[in-house]
Amino acid sequence: MTVPSATRIEEVTERLYGLLPAHIRTVDAEAGWPMKAFVKVLAAGSAEIDIEIDRFYDAIFVETAPEGALGELAALVGSEPLRPLPAAAGHDARAFVANTVRYRRGKGTARVLEALAADVGGVGTVVVEYFMRLSRAQHLIDVRPDRPDVAALTDGGIASRVGTGFDTLPRLLDVRSIARLGGRHHMARVGVHVLRPLALDFAAPTDRPEGDKFEPRRLSRVPLARPWGDGTVQHKGYFQLAAQPGRTLRLFNPDRRSETDAARVSASELPSRLERLALHRETEELRRAELEDRAADLEDPPWFNPDTGRPFTIFLRRVGEPNFERVQPSQIQIANLNALPVPAGARPAAEKTYHWRSAGVPASEPKIKEHPIRCGFDPFTGRLIAAEPKVGEADVEEVRVAYAYGLGLPIGAGPQDRNTDEVPFDITDKAGIEHRIWVVDPTEAAGSIGVNVERTATLDAALAGWAATSAGKRGLIILTRCDREGAAGGAPNIAVEVHSASELHIVSGQWRPKLIKPGLPDNPQRRGYLVRRDLKFTLDAPLRITHGAGSGERPGVLVLDGLELTDGLSIGVRAMSRLVVRHCTIRAPGGTALRTTAALAGSEIAIDHSIVGRINLDFGTDPANGSLAITDSIVSVDEAAGLAVTASALDARLERVTILGGSRFKSLEATNVIFSEAVTAIRRQSGCVRFSAIANGSSLPRRFRCQPDLALAQAAERKGSPLTDSEIARVSLGVIPLFLDTALDEPTVAMLHPMTADAIRLGGENDTGMGVFSDAAEGLRMANLSSLFDDYVPLGLEAGLIDDTQSTAVATRRKRP
Repeated sequence: MTVPSATRIEEVTERLYGLLPAHIRTVDAEAGWPMKAFVKVLAAGSAEIDIEIDRFYDAIFVETAPEGALGELAALVGSEPLRPLPAAAGHDARAFVANTVRYRRGKGTARVLEALAADVGGVGTVVVEYFMRLSRAQHLIDVRPDRPDVAALTDGGIASRVGTGFDTLPRLLDVRSIARLGGRHHMARVGVHVLRPLALDFAAPTDRPEGDKFEPRRLSRVPLARPWGDGTVQHKGYFQLAAQPGRTLRLFNPDRRSETDAARVSASELPSRLERLALHRETEELRRAELEDRAADLEDPPWFNPDTGRPFTIFLRRVGEPNFERVQPSQIQIANLNALPVPAGARPAAEKTYHWRSAGVPASEPKIKEHPIRCGFDPFTGRLIAAEPKVGEADVEEVRVAYAYGLGLPIGAGPQDRNTDEVPFDITDKAGIEHRIWVVDPTEAAGSIGVNVERTATLDAALAGWAATSAGKRGLIILTRCDREGAAGGAPNIAVEVHSASELHIVSGQWRPKLIKPGLPDNPQRRGYLVRRDLKFTLDAPLRITHGAGSGERPGVLVLDGLELTDGLSIGVRAMSRLVVRHCTIRAPGGTALRTTAALAGSEIAIDHSIVGRINLDFGTDPANGSLAITDSIVSVDEAAGLAVTASALDARLERVTILGGSRFKSLEATNVIFSEAVTAIRRQSGCVRFSAIANGSSLPRRFRCQPDLALAQAAERKGSPLTDSEIARVSLGVIPLFLDTALDEPTVAMLHPMTADAIRLGGENDTGMGVFSDAAEGLRMANLSSLFDDYVPLGLEAGLIDDTQSTAVATRRKRP
């Protein structure tokens, strides 16, 4: 039985006590409430019964049943048992159990297999019946005009999808097994093509104001583009979406499978990299249809959806204008902007000329007309060039783009929901905790907006307000827009002072002031609510942490949440006692992203769900101590020389981490970690490394079920004698983690390649994968899906999983048109 809370008992007590006659309650009040105390004793049992009844009712519906009851509901409808996934995977078998009856009604069809893969695997999926792709002679009773019959004359769009679930080129027969040997093209083969990356979406506003004019405050959740240049000359009208100067950002199509009622999945519904050619053809057709005054001939569903603003929406603001204007898809020129155009500073013309002939009677007439172009945009690099302004027209000054990007899991700075029980949501003053809050929003008037709550226009102003605050407070600087800010007043960096015995949170999120409703009690200590989602804020200068007021006392705590730092972070002398970095992206390509300018003295550094460049927490030969905890994160050398992590004086604890580079620690506790290069723990008498992939040349404490240790032990057991050096090298090579990408700019960074051995993909704790994406449990989800093929694939057919996730090297070759 669950023990009811005090609040629940009080509610039941009041309800039961209210059933007594009024004169009895009056006498009871005069006697000091003995009857009410007795009712409260009874209420505890009644509350327990209520909880159990509620739990019973929840358990009979698949939508509300707890995890433990799903197995019973699955048995009731004859649903096959699946291997359980970790709770942090964010995916369970609920949808599979709920839809089992519907699956069985359509058993043996490609449509059901696609739905099954979406519910069980949780990934974008398209199912291909390969007999449709086999080469054969055409016949007039079965005309298939969508099939090209000469491979050498392949259309560019078809060529870009070769090998994927939307490859329509004809093939010769392949009699190999699709599940074991990859033999796809056969009458009896069915391919289940999956796309593993998630598409994280900065959504566009869905309202359509008059003239498509948007006030800046309405675009708070739409990221701001930065200038794009070569580092020497900044040309007018050049912008990029990547936070790092001169870098690329690969745009993804959001998962749009719920937007249509189509029986089968199309390319424009799946979360995958956007292709230039497909978008170019659609925008060209939109322009021609508008000029020719006819309905556009588009795929169903089309790529651009005017109601949702997907797959991306561009907003431009000209010099001197207060509002942004939404750019229509027909006004976008899709371009290849892998490099700066030649000549330097070239821009698209403001209009594009089209020629066509009208369907006139008795003869057609030639037509010529111009269509306006607002910008050139490359979805594969995230770069934009505003069109040349017309005579007398102001140039574009600011660009915002609502878009989606890909990643293996929602980590780093992004729009994902970052609210957890460990971070404050209800901001309420309590005993010993007094909040000072700054809400950063340049679109609203600055000033006080509540008790100890102040609105400012810039982060710099908020930091100045915090610097003037005495020690012992909890400060919240809430960045409420997807904006970018550098160092103010020509300063070399952004300085953050951490007062003694204080706690400062710099958070990208939404501030919700409390509402006082008539007739309801108000808590005067409550300041409001902090919602951590839909936003990220970019710091475009080095961030420096220093010790503020109360320098003689123990330093305070600094929490960075939802921020992207483009030039790293440095820790000053006794700057803080604890630094927490959660859901942040901290980089300084070619340099050190996180460093200290003095020896750490008892400091704790915790990095969670973040993407971090090179970390160097050593400082000379001065004695130092402290701890480093990294969870669910990627750490990379990020084009710099040296180790990815240098922490020779710190005790480290790593869980579900991928380190792309070498590393060095004082002592080490590690679980589900991939060390791509050699790792050294100076103190090997303590600590343990569990369920991890360890590179050759590492020096570590005791290991438990690590690779290649486990593979070598199994090989020696099978051989019955010690392995030779060549056998050790061969076995070790077979269990090396293979990554789709290792550059932090890429969406598939640190994602395991499909050719990676199961010893890595399923070698983590509880049969999850090793590395940062352990909680995604991709291997388990794919194993669950494969286990259902025998029951849902017709007799005589064989199904196989095919991973369509592309590395950037592959995607670059295919997205070149």
